[in-house]
Amino acid sequence: MKWQTAWVHECGDFSALPFKMTELTEIIQMTLNVSGNAVRFELSNLYGEEDLVFNEVSFSADKKFHVKHRIYYDSKTTIIIQKGTTIMTDALDVKILPGQKVFLRLISSRTQKYMDFASTYDTSMTNAAIVRRAGVNPSLRQTFGARRGWFCLSKAEVFSNYQPKIVSLIGDSLIEMGYVSDSLMALLYQKFPNKVVVLNHGVSGQRLLNDAPQGEPLFATFGMKTRKILPKVLQNSPNIVLMFAGLNDLILPVFSQEAKNQLAQAQVLFKEVEYIYKQITSNKSEFMLSTITPFEIGHTKEIHTSVMEQNLLTRINLNKLFQKKYQTELINSAALVEDKTCHLLREYDLGDHIHINKAAGEIIAQNICDKVIAKTGLV
Repeated sequence: MKWQTAWVHECGDFSALPFKMTELTEIIQMTLNVSGNAVRFELSNLYGEEDLVFNEVSFSADKKFHVKHRIYYDSKTTIIIQKGTTIMTDALDVKILPGQKVFLRLISSRTQKYMDFASTYDTSMTNAAIVRRAGVNPSLRQTFGARRGWFCLSKAEVFSNYQPKIVSLIGDSLIEMGYVSDSLMALLYQKFPNKVVVLNHGVSGQRLLNDAPQGEPLFATFGMKTRKILPKVLQNSPNIVLMFAGLNDLILPVFSQEAKNQLAQAQVLFKEVEYIYKQITSNKSEFMLSTITPFEIGHTKEIHTSVMEQNLLTRINLNKLFQKKYQTELINSAALVEDKTCHLLREYDLGDHIHINKAAGEIIAQNICDKVIAKTGLV
């Protein structure tokens, strides 16, 4: 038996927009597709300015925590995560079943700033809730249009005899929001218990060519460019790495003062994707890539600038390059969700003409699922 990574949802760097809480109780729901007899969790304080202290961390198989198990770190009940680090909790001996939803609760009665933040919009497989009081359980709500966030939890591992295939999703908000990843989990986990896990490494705002702009707090949360996260992603030795990236390289120059001078050309973006492809395949992982989905910024002359027109054309040209080079690796998400004029179909629009919704996530996930099964030989 060995420790198997069963769930990942990457925490982003919110040091530019920290969350200050006088007290905290948070509950995070995870769906694990690996059976085993023990579980442990990675807790993150990579971006914090001070150590974080949790009075209690508990595990439960039910969201109301009617039956709970205390989680320890270094045999201590009070868990301290030193600034700039991640910790792996002590193992909890408990039976885990494939496809099971499990829940982790973190409680702190201290005034603290939290800077390691993750979120989802699709709550079917991963969910979270926070209240600003210690020891009062928040309610987990099933929604598809609102952000559900949490702090510090980034990974779960199960001690198991099984060695599932690993599908790691990397990229921007189209991954982080969960519409694609949770829909893919639902399809694969139902068909292949104990045989496959889907890991979410998405960071909202992530770009291919540049790190996050640092002069504007919201944009500063957009993290490092895609190639810089690859070493961490590849540590899990994924069978497949699927990338959704490039959208923010085209959108951010319209909004950010720093990014307005970082205009992306199709050939430059394509060259960066080729570099990422080589890094992934040299790790003996399969590479898969999505075309860039359609977007529209505003409806006024002030926003709909010549730069935006240029970037709309860049998207189309880049997708053509992808289709020519990556025929077997490509998920043509754009073709699934756009109309004949290359605009995002209304039924697949979250409402801002940029982000896809749950219905789009499901249709894209079905396309991914078929290719994952073929590439990994899942039976």
